[in-house]
Amino acid sequence: MVLLDSSALLACFETGVKFMEEVTDLTQGRAVFNLPFETVVELRMLGTGRPKLAGMAELALKTARCFRTLPPTGMGCDDALVYLAKTYKAAVATADRVLRRRLRALGITVFYPAGEKRIIGEGWFEEVKRIV
Repeated sequence: MVLLDSSALLACFETGVKFMEEVTDLTQGRAVFNLPFETVVELRMLGTGRPKLAGMAELALKTARCFRTLPPTGMGCDDALVYLAKTYKAAVATADRVLRRRLRALGITVFYPAGEKRIIGEGWFEEVKRIV
């Protein structure tokens, strides 16, 4: 299971990286994406902000409809991702550096964009790097 952070979904539209496709390739097709309810809420809030970001948030919400949404935890977005990752022994896809460090300190696998077209999976088997 791979939990999606809003930053991972937004990265698809900001940088053009095919985040979910690349994570699926890195995991040899074993990635099952799930969306915390808190991520949906965060994207909805971003959808009311600045026009460029709001447009990307709307596209991210449309993409998010393809994935199962997990029930609310009653926590903030980052706390929910940490809690759910620990509970389900899931990986997290994020472009948020602070969250990434927090997850790695807890031994949770993290997939993140590095550069324009590169996805790195830390903690997935060994550190896996792929250049697309």
